[in-house]
Amino acid sequence: MTRTVTDIEAPSSGASGGTQSLERALTLLRTVAAYGADGARLSDLMSDTGLSKATAHRLLTALARERFIDQDPRSRRYHLGPDLDSLGRIAAARYRPSDGQAPDAGGAAVRPTAFLRPEYQGDAIPLADLLCDRHARTDGAHAALLHESVAGQTTELSFARLERDSARFATVLHRLGVGRGDRVAVLLPKGPEMLIAALAIWRLGGVYMPLFTTYSAAAVAYRLADSEARAIVTTGFLRRKIPRDNSRPVVMVEGDEAFGPGADAVPFWSALHESAPLAEVARYADRDAFALIYTSESEPKPLGVSLPVKALSGIEQYMRIGLDLRDDDIYWNMADPGWAYGAYYGLVGPLLLGRTTIFCDGPYDVRQGYRMLTKFGVTNLTCAPSQIRAWHSADPEGGPRQLALRILSVVGEPLPPELIGWANRVVEVPLLDQYGQRETGIFMMNRYDPDHADRPADASLGRPMPGFRVVILDPEGREAPVGGAGEIAIDVENSPLFWFEAYANDPDRTSSRFRHGRRYYLTGDWAFLDRGGNIHFRGRASDAIVMQQGE
Repeated sequence: MTRTVTDIEAPSSGASGGTQSLERALTLLRTVAAYGADGARLSDLMSDTGLSKATAHRLLTALARERFIDQDPRSRRYHLGPDLDSLGRIAAARYRPSDGQAPDAGGAAVRPTAFLRPEYQGDAIPLADLLCDRHARTDGAHAALLHESVAGQTTELSFARLERDSARFATVLHRLGVGRGDRVAVLLPKGPEMLIAALAIWRLGGVYMPLFTTYSAAAVAYRLADSEARAIVTTGFLRRKIPRDNSRPVVMVEGDEAFGPGADAVPFWSALHESAPLAEVARYADRDAFALIYTSESEPKPLGVSLPVKALSGIEQYMRIGLDLRDDDIYWNMADPGWAYGAYYGLVGPLLLGRTTIFCDGPYDVRQGYRMLTKFGVTNLTCAPSQIRAWHSADPEGGPRQLALRILSVVGEPLPPELIGWANRVVEVPLLDQYGQRETGIFMMNRYDPDHADRPADASLGRPMPGFRVVILDPEGREAPVGGAGEIAIDVENSPLFWFEAYANDPDRTSSRFRHGRRYYLTGDWAFLDRGGNIHFRGRASDAIVMQQGE
């Protein structure tokens, strides 16, 4: 299944090399464009640009991954890619008269987004291919997962192996009756089995339903019953939380011998290796749910939030723009994938972009966190406010001083300015607040501006991401002027990346989100808007559902 990682090097980040690569990539784009509809052969591009075969191929691969270049599978000639068309349309809009776009909260036109990709739209979307198989075809040896045990042992799962194992496990689930639209509960610790199970479910057109491993037995029972889960994937240890009268098929990861495999359970790895890979990949419509995330255990009635395929546009945009995730980044999302932020941007997001997910076993520990940061050379880190507070409480002034971090993001709740300043001194990079909810994903962000490094300590949530129009509503549902306080709301009609439609199990709570009509989604959080377009948090309503809880 896996191989042991003995040495992992941080990427080099020489400025001159990066500039040269950018200039060469732009030269390749212009050269491909010069060949027009006929397309260019690799030999043509090498001859015209003077690049070696290895360099030209490396740059073309990167440009193809970003959809700036497209290679015809028959002629093997290179053409300009579809994303250049969408970017060109956005650029062209600057030189056209206003077409009636709704103004945003600051009075400007809604910023367009380049991430409403055609592959995330329609009624025949091969989700498993988007999240795994296409990466296995282009670079199968690339790690889909680096899994760190509490003892410090690291194992790797490649995209090629993830494709093979998930196709076999899809056959296992299919034999248990799992099919299109069925919800499969996954009660697993962070590890390779979680990724394999998720991809197998998506190969069948099902709905991945993660259950946080610290849930009580009552919380697990409620979610299994409320979701009408078709099957359960778990371990022997965690199976104790499943109701004794459970009649659903159970797949159990081997290894907890003290609890016994259970005569009625299907062994995960044995059944996987005995099964032939499922050849077909199910298709989803863009409104179809592919994940179901429940709200906190502390909720009187936990709400089911369905994640539709069309949400991939917003997930990709946040990964690339909100988190500024670059090709040479080592990315670690510390949030547990049982929660929305970890599921959206620690599991789905890296798979979508073909990047490596890092999982670390066990509860969060400051020393373990430093070990991970230094061992893997993490450059792009995102975490929960509770984890930043844990750093502060541990007062790790004697911690490592040679971290590779380039950017640190936090989501869940606004942090006080003094804690932001402390974190900046310790990790020596800017700490940026992001804002979102389970129902929306992240839709507001702060960005680091190196020309204005003196970030004001104003508790700003930042500005809306492209594709979202965010407003402040007064109690009567009217848009408040600049400086006016009210409830943060999303203008649904003018937010193409907004995807939430209804809770899976509570129409009354759904109505409360749209109590001023379907035009506005209400967050339950109170703020005001300044003249620069920044939104400043002022408090949370009692029924607000935050992006991340229970960390």
